[in-house]
Parts: sequence; C-alpha cells; structure tokens
Amino acid sequence: MALRLSDQVAIGQLQPGEYVSKLLPIRMGNSLPIAYGGCTASIAVSAACASAPEGLSLYSVLGHFLGPASTDQKLYCSVTNNRDTRSFATRRVQVKQKQKDGQFRVCMELIADFHAPEPSTLVYSAPPLSNWPRPDDCSTTREHAEVLRARGEITQEQLKDFANSFGVSESFFETKHCVNGVAGQNLAGAAKNIITTQDDRHITAKTSAEWQRTREKLASPAQNLAALSFLMDGALSFLPLTHHHLWFDDVAACSTLDFALRIFTAEVKLDAWHLRERTTSCGGSGRTFSEGKLWDEKGNMVASMSQQSILRMKKGFQPSKI
Repeated sequence: MALRLSDQVAIGQLQPGEYVSKLLPIRMGNSLPIAYGGCTASIAVSAACASAPEGLSLYSVLGHFLGPASTDQKLYCSVTNNRDTRSFATRRVQVKQKQKDGQFRVCMELIADFHAPEPSTLVYSAPPLSNWPRPDDCSTTREHAEVLRARGEITQEQLKDFANSFGVSESFFETKHCVNGVAGQNLAGAAKNIITTQDDRHITAKTSAEWQRTREKLASPAQNLAALSFLMDGALSFLPLTHHHLWFDDVAACSTLDFALRIFTAEVKLDAWHLRERTTSCGGSGRTFSEGKLWDEKGNMVASMSQQSILRMKKGFQPSKI
C-alpha cells in the first residue's frame, strides 16, 4: 500500500496516449481483492490531465465501470483526443488491466472535459442541506470510533470490520466526522444497529457529512484533481446501506455502475479542509442513485459526484421497509 496519496494516483507515460499506474490499485470498502473504484477513477483522471493542453481546467468527468479491477495488476490507460478547440478539450480514457494470458481487459471508460478560463458572469453556490459543525468541533475517525466502543454502541468486531474496510483512507486523508449526520453516528453503517437522530426521516431526507483534507500538500493541479476523484467516489455506492441500518454482510453486491463528477472551480486544493455532504435520492430495479457534494471552508461549492450503483441483497434477506 502506498504511504502517500500522490504516489497512489501517479502514472508513468509508456508512449503518447498510453499510461500506466505507478502502483497497484488498493482495496477499500470490499472484502474481496477488488480495487476501490475511486482509485481506478483517479488514475484515469491523471491520464486525462497529462494529455490535456496547458491552461485548460477539468470540469466534467463522466464514467462507466465495465468490470471490477483487481488489486494484483497495475492500471493501464489509453487516451483518445476527441476534441481540441480554443475553449474546450475532450479526452476519452479507457482503463485496462493485463490478464494471465497477456490480453487486456477493460474495466472503465470515461470522458473528461476541459475548459479554458473565462470571466465569471453569474456567481452563486447552494449551501449544504444541514447546519454542520466546523472541523475543530468534530472528532477524528479514530476518536469517534473509540467513543462508540467505550459506550458499548459498537463491538470490537464491528470496529475491526470498519478498519479493515476503510482504514486505508486514513493514510491519505484526515477526516473529521459530523456527528449530527447518520454516518457520523453509526460509523458509516458499521454500527448498523445504532438508532440515529435522523431515524424519523425518510431515507431520501437523511444526510451524512465529514470534513476532509489530504495529509500531504499535493504538488500540482493534476494531483489535486486525481485526489478529488479518489475522495468523491468514497462511500457513495453503499450510502443507502449506511442510511438504512444495513452493512456489507447484508448484501451480495454493492458497487458503482456509472458516475458523474462535476468540478466548479479552476483551482482545487485538497490540503485545506473541505466539507463533503452525501444523500441518496432513489432506489429500485436493483440499483440506487446517490450524490455527494463538496464545499470549501468559505462555503463555496467545489465539486459534486453522482453515482448509480448496483445493489443486490443476499439471498433470502429482506430489509425493513423504508
């Protein structure tokens, strides 16, 4: 596992339009040796940025996961230049992994769009849905987990399960949990039996939020954008579990199918505190739709990511009604 986020999202160029990840992808939020989707997306964004003209800013990333990526093979990216004008550039990125027979299997495709700077006309930004505490008033992941354990609200086994699933994120990001959010009270759902202060709300009205910042100062805009895609993917596919007293032991499949990352500023600096708020708005036909939004400390919306994900319950398991 990489000790630094900048190494985890780094790529090397093999030839024009062809790139490879510096490190193997990591696992997070999955007990199987399947790569974290945000890790795959961050490598694709790194490749898109490496091939884009100078002076243009990434503003849109639309992607589809075509199959799970393994944690035992590096990620290869093929970049196609779809558009280059004075104002816009578009890159199509195909992410692949080498199989035992030497053939490549595609695991993701995305379209990344870049825009040249233009003067602002209408300037506005919606606030978060809830009134969240400031970072200094929130607990770190470890502190919050220990409080839950001391209260007897989470078992040592549940704490270990959470650490095994998401502990790697702590190597890259400092996280402060907003305990008035659902995930801040039930440790992202690991303590699924905890009754939260939002249990009287419909699942579509429940919210979770955290303050997060990178543990290192990232050196370039491309590194910050790759880190942004890594961060924003986290905890969205299983947010419906977190908000409905469910955990990974209740499901047979829970992973992202497609995503849309929108970036609203030309400069992203993730070593400063950012608030990420998450909601889920629709579920049915074996799929869910959830969204995360990111604000800086001044209340400016920086980015949003929406995802449609597959959700299959274990055979015979019937969740409670919403």
